[in-house]
Amino acid sequence: MLKIKNGRIVDSKGKEVRLRGIALGGWLMMEGYMLGGRNIPEHVFKANLAKIYGKAFLKKFSRKFRSSFVSSHDFEKIKKLGFNCVRLPFNYRILEEPDGLRYLKNVVRDLAKNKLYIILDMHAVPGAQNKDWHSDSAGEALFWESEKHRKKYISLWKKLAITFKNEEWVAGYDIMNEPVTKKVKLLLKGYQQTVDLIRLTGDKHIIFLEGNNYATDIDFLSGIKGENLAISIHFYQPFQFTFNILPEARYPGEVAGRKWNKIEIRKIFKEYSDFAKKLGMPVFVGEFGIASRSVDRGELSWVEDVLEGFEEFDFHWTYWTYKSVKGMALPDGLFQLSDPTGIIGNPAQISGMENFYKILKNRSSEFYKIWDTKNFKLNESLYSILRKFVLL
Repeated sequence: MLKIKNGRIVDSKGKEVRLRGIALGGWLMMEGYMLGGRNIPEHVFKANLAKIYGKAFLKKFSRKFRSSFVSSHDFEKIKKLGFNCVRLPFNYRILEEPDGLRYLKNVVRDLAKNKLYIILDMHAVPGAQNKDWHSDSAGEALFWESEKHRKKYISLWKKLAITFKNEEWVAGYDIMNEPVTKKVKLLLKGYQQTVDLIRLTGDKHIIFLEGNNYATDIDFLSGIKGENLAISIHFYQPFQFTFNILPEARYPGEVAGRKWNKIEIRKIFKEYSDFAKKLGMPVFVGEFGIASRSVDRGELSWVEDVLEGFEEFDFHWTYWTYKSVKGMALPDGLFQLSDPTGIIGNPAQISGMENFYKILKNRSSEFYKIWDTKNFKLNESLYSILRKFVLL
């Protein structure tokens, strides 16, 4: 079981472990852009699906999609690619399904069989921690407005800690993905309560604490107390470039009035590193990634400069993300799908997930088959960069 000693992650023998991995985005927390369409919140998409086809169909859909999008073969593939860690984003709603906790236990078991460390990431919390689709929000962050949501959130982490506290291949818990709130004291209080409750179960796993404002602002974490705590950040700067908001943007170069290059990135990382050292905590970059396009915009140079910075400052990391439909605007997958069947829609950006409502009635078997990773193509250029750092 991993722990933190003198600001570094070590194993039970005291040997330092550097987590270098990948996130399984879009799987246990569906995100529209990865699946070929508009970013409809998962609960809204599924509610619409149930209205059209019924609750029994929805249950079957969830089961079939999960087994086709990622399977134990993917875990073997991730291991063979050299990664040693998987960040596992999940919607809290899976824990409210009758067999949801058991399903999560089975996933952890299968990852452990491949000797992959697992970071359990509650990607969407009760009420939603920000206003975006990736917290399963329909436009409101009600977690910060309701004590009921906050109590449920803490109780779910207690349940998870009791379930996984003896799992050696669980590297730790990323207890809240990308919070966004002006109520920073409430965020700190919520983190502290969750940390304390997890420890009361006897669970000693590392707890990863994300910064406010999409895991970028970490100053408030100076007030946290406890052992085996790590700082978690996400890095997509400059986001106008990495998210392809400005298609004309190039790296290195000026983006939105600011010069971006290796030196600028290093300055940001040094600030994070200096702060973390004062607290005796390691830094885990839970997400970084880029939208790959057919035109070379310097994406690979950005990835290489970022990874060099991680090595210099001893940051742990998981790349966002493992697989996605090709050609979407936001950070996409190491494995990418170009769909010739029309199941996803052509072009995907226009019909998107709404297309799923139409085709599932008569073409559901094709739908489930298309998500098998054997239909996805490895982004060789991206992997050639990641590989150099994965195998260090």
